[in-house]
Amino acid sequence: MPLWHAAPSHCPRPLLHLNPTPIRSPLAQAAITRAVQLVEDDGPLEDGQAMRQSFAAQADGAGRVHERAALLGQRLGLGREWARWRHLGGGVVLVLALVVVFAAWGLARVVLGDAREINVVAAFVSLLGLHGLTLLLWLASLLVPLPTAGGALGRWALQLTARLPLDRGPHAVQLARATSDVLGRARLAPWAFGGVSHGIWTLSFVLLLVALALGFSLRAYRLTWETTILTPEFFVQFVRATGWLPQRLGFAVPDAATLLQPALAGADAQRAWAWWLLGCVAVYGLAVRVLCGLWCWAMWRRGQGRLRLDLADPYVRRLLARFEAMEPAQIIDVEHAADAPVRALVRAAPETAERWLLGFELPPETEWPPLQGPWHTQRIEGTQQERAAVLQALAAAPPHKLLIACHAPSSPDRGTERFVREACGLAGACGLLLLGARQEADAARWRDWLQRGTLAKVQLHTEAQAAQAWLEAA
Repeated sequence: MPLWHAAPSHCPRPLLHLNPTPIRSPLAQAAITRAVQLVEDDGPLEDGQAMRQSFAAQADGAGRVHERAALLGQRLGLGREWARWRHLGGGVVLVLALVVVFAAWGLARVVLGDAREINVVAAFVSLLGLHGLTLLLWLASLLVPLPTAGGALGRWALQLTARLPLDRGPHAVQLARATSDVLGRARLAPWAFGGVSHGIWTLSFVLLLVALALGFSLRAYRLTWETTILTPEFFVQFVRATGWLPQRLGFAVPDAATLLQPALAGADAQRAWAWWLLGCVAVYGLAVRVLCGLWCWAMWRRGQGRLRLDLADPYVRRLLARFEAMEPAQIIDVEHAADAPVRALVRAAPETAERWLLGFELPPETEWPPLQGPWHTQRIEGTQQERAAVLQALAAAPPHKLLIACHAPSSPDRGTERFVREACGLAGACGLLLLGARQEADAARWRDWLQRGTLAKVQLHTEAQAAQAWLEAA
């Protein structure tokens, strides 16, 4: 079900309220901010309440932009989509790892075939060739920062997670694109996607080494090399060069006699061949991927600060200008400026026990206030300036309870729904008091209106005594 209804391009699109989803990681914050920007490329979203809440909640411009995006992202389902990724992402990575493992197992079956005779050089290329090619591509992406270079398995994991149909939101593709954009702009894409790829390759090499070790332990194989155009000296130099590092780590390497006359090699020489192949896979495959994965993790931790908001972006600058316009005007008395103490612009925490009684578009003859008590009372006629001022005050100090008094014979319109929804979103609990009801049909009309819209949780009162008891209750 879509989270908004279609609207003309010149009109803001209304959004439904969703339960908030905490967004804590810098990557999630940056990705959701970018995703909201991509959504708003098709038309601005209705953000009056989000702007006021962000202005009251954060003191700096970047924090307000992120807070606004988080509030809009909750309504768009982006926070829920990110949580879905966190639950499904591990499974997608495991599936990709199993694909690589099955490919490696197929190569191992080719190497440990039923013929019991293995061309060790061909086995070396088969087991490490694709790994070496993908590793070179990833290293090249560090030198040439192309948008889609390096970490192919990591990018596939992101795209598969975003496109899985299991409870997928309507903006999953935009969120995936936003994540790639954010990582690319911060120059973290090779480290993030590469880290996932190295993890998948590490798991595949672990299982591949287990398969090779079991095969060599439980069956007798004859390892040799064959060639038509290459000389024996080539294979001697190849085995010595590739076996130098594994030999330093304790793996055996075939001697010169075995290399020059493989057909006459005995059981000890065959064991040396097997340990050479295992050592090459362990050192040039598993160890390299583990080291690269640790490198990616360190660079990711070091570079997360680059995920901060780009204040030079035109989209961000427009939002900052709107937030600056919401700042209250400061009147400085030049004559007494030197004597006035300097005060920090810090908003005090709201009193949780505060109550509000608000009259909305009541007829002039309506007695005000209808309830007497120790709460803040205010009556507005419904002009845009009055609504904005009241909502700004509510955002600055959210009350514990808010009771809105409306004229019962009047029919609620879209303006009333928008104001009640935004005002109630800024209070701990919200109620509606109908004044001047002449018949039960008036209350039924308002009750049906609340149930049909997004205000079903608003308490409806038709009697002043019940409303006062609700407002006074703890």
